[in-house]
Amino acid sequence: MGFYCTTNDVGSRLGLNNAQRTQASSKITAAMKRATIEIDQEFRDYGRGAPSGEIGSSTLSSPINAGAVSIPVASNTGFETAGEGNIDGDSFSWTGKGTNTLTGCAGINVSHAAGVVVEGGEMTHILAEICADLAAAYYMEDEAGTIASEQGGQMLRDRGTRDLKRLAHLGVVN
Repeated sequence: MGFYCTTNDVGSRLGLNNAQRTQASSKITAAMKRATIEIDQEFRDYGRGAPSGEIGSSTLSSPINAGAVSIPVASNTGFETAGEGNIDGDSFSWTGKGTNTLTGCAGINVSHAAGVVVEGGEMTHILAEICADLAAAYYMEDEAGTIASEQGGQMLRDRGTRDLKRLAHLGVVN
C-alpha cells in the first residue's frame, strides 16, 4: 500500500529532527496508513473513486539536483504526458515524457536520492498536505499526554478533515 505523504511530511508537522523521525518511523508509518485509508474512504463516501487509483507512482532511478529539468524514474507507466507531481514532499510539474523520464520539469527545489518515491497526479501535492496533517494528528493523539499536544493534534485533524471533505466533494480545496 502506498501512502499519500511521507515520514518527512509528517515529521516536519511534528517538529521532529531526523533522529526522532527514524526512532518514531513505525508509529508515523502506522499513522500515515490510517490517514491514507481515511482519504480513500472519504472519496468513496462522496461517490468518487479513491485517488490512489489515479496517481502514477515510481521511484527515482538516479539522484537529481535542485532545478532538475528531467526526472529519471524506474517506470513512467501511469504518469500523464504532462502534469503535476511530488517527490518526497517537493511539488513539481512536467510537460512531457521520454523513456522512463519526465521532461520539461519545473519546481524541483531540493536534491533527491535515487530510490525516492515519485508520484504524479492532479491532486498529489494537496493529498500529501492533507495526509500529513491527518497522520500528524493521529500520531499526536496516540503519543500525546499534554493538553498542548492534544490541542495541536485537534487543530491538524480539523484542518486536514476540512480540506479532505472539500477536495472529495468539490474536487478543489479553495
